[in-house]
Amino acid sequence: MNKDKSIQDFKTKNLATLSWLLLIALTIVAVLLASFIDNRSLYIVSALSIVVIKGQQIVDVFMELHHAPKLWRWLLLSYIILIPFIIAVIYLV
Repeated sequence: MNKDKSIQDFKTKNLATLSWLLLIALTIVAVLLASFIDNRSLYIVSALSIVVIKGQQIVDVFMELHHAPKLWRWLLLSYIILIPFIIAVIYLV
């Protein structure tokens, strides 16, 4: 029983580490986008897309809501999609 738990802990730590590295990389990409993209609309859509991906990682990996009841997970994921969408509409219209 302890061996199974230690293997699961190892997998969880590796997943969290990989997710953390992805979050760091996406943050760097979001910052560098300002240097490479001159089109304001494209920059806003790109940056908010990165926000959605980062939010999904936080909800599923760090908050571990992929194990939670589906309603809670979908509520938080819909929030992560809805808020950037509203922000995009405000800035692009």
